Amino acid sequence: MEYEFRRELGGQPLVLMSMGHEALGRYLTEECQEAEALMRLRNALAQIRHGQCREWVLNGAEQSLLITVDAVQVRDHALGQMNGVDMDPDLDYYDAESEAVCGLEDFELLLDSWQAFLAGR
Repeated sequence: MEYEFRRELGGQPLVLMSMGHEALGRYLTEECQEAEALMRLRNALAQIRHGQCREWVLNGAEQSLLITVDAVQVRDHALGQMNGVDMDPDLDYYDAESEAVCGLEDFELLLDSWQAFLAGR
C-alpha cells in the first residue's frame, strides 16, 4: 500500500493512495483531519488489539470504517444502496474506488504518517 500526502492550492491536506486503496485516502482526507478523529481511531485499534472488542464501526458523512481483529475496511455508503441491482460489469472499477481493505499494522503506519504530515513534520 503506497500513499502520498499533499496540500491543495488552498492549503487543504490530501491523501493520495495506490490503486485499490483510494477509499482509504478519501476517508482520511474527509474524516480525519482533526486530532480528535485520529485519537478515536487509535483508541479503537487499541481496544481491538487488547481484546476489549472484536469489531468497531464508525459511520462518517460519506463512508463507514470497520476495524476488526484482522483488517480495516472503508466502504462508501452508496455501495449499500446498490444491493440487488445488476450493474454493468464495465463499471466495476468504480466499486474499487469505493471500498478498500488493509491490515491493522498498515493502517496504523498510515495514521502515524498522516498525523505527522498534519502536524507539519
